Amino acid sequence: MKMFHLILLISCFYLGRALDCGGNQISNTIVVDQQGKGSFVTVQAAIDSIKNQNEIPKEKPCIILKGSGSNTTTITYYDSFHNKGTSLSATFISSPPNIVVSGITFKNTFGTDGPAVAANFYGDKSAIFDSSFMGYQDTLLISLGRSYFKNCYIEGEVDFIFGSGQTYFENSLINATQRHKRPPGYVTAHRRNSPNDPNGFVFRGGSLVGTGKVHLGRPWGVYARVIFWETYFSSVVAPRGWNIWDLKHGQELNVVFAEVNCTGPGSNTKNRVRWEKKPSYLNMNDYTLSSFVNYDGWLDQIPSIM
Repeated sequence: MKMFHLILLISCFYLGRALDCGGNQISNTIVVDQQGKGSFVTVQAAIDSIKNQNEIPKEKPCIILKGSGSNTTTITYYDSFHNKGTSLSATFISSPPNIVVSGITFKNTFGTDGPAVAANFYGDKSAIFDSSFMGYQDTLLISLGRSYFKNCYIEGEVDFIFGSGQTYFENSLINATQRHKRPPGYVTAHRRNSPNDPNGFVFRGGSLVGTGKVHLGRPWGVYARVIFWETYFSSVVAPRGWNIWDLKHGQELNVVFAEVNCTGPGSNTKNRVRWEKKPSYLNMNDYTLSSFVNYDGWLDQIPSIM
């Protein structure tokens, strides 16, 4: 499987060496420009040019993908689960560990007729900064591993942040788009099948806004874990907050869905589902950035790419 499934790149793109793969210095830079002003006109060609010592797809970790800003650098594709299944419908697929992404928009333009992924992250230690993910259903898939999203924009209507990842979202903007007179959608669909799994989604700060009512999440697995912490909620949040999906009676007690010190008109928990975990249930020291995903300091090793 190729690391990236992408068709169109607008503006410039830079690749370099990343993270804990022999130091925190960038060893090489490749410029990708669709107008032919760089070394390559497609990202895939640039990735394929990297030698095996610093490789990609799954066996090619240690790559930095730097766009010129999410408003000007866009990777877009039109595909859906109908053709390849949900995970392979992604505009962008990142399989290896130690990947850094900055200043890029990933967009799946398939529309509203089912799942169509904008980006799919498989590898451990994926760090994403100042980037956007746009779709309808299943926009952002974090399949496995630890990942960190900072100052990002994520848009969709149904399960548009989903997967089995161990992920920390910091100061990111989540936009729930209009449901076209349908029932409320869902921001998250987290999958966790054991209470011993370290994975989960933590949203620290940031905002949840939009034009259509939305639940904060529904469990894609008996032990799903999603925590919103100090997040601003507009009135877009459905009063019950969460949905049980297809869990059997009593299984919802294993789910860890919580809101901690959130603000805004949608943060009133008076009518929330009874099985939402209270803040007193949680040890919030376990959900800081350093404890939840950066306990070995990998984020501190990312080279400066600004």
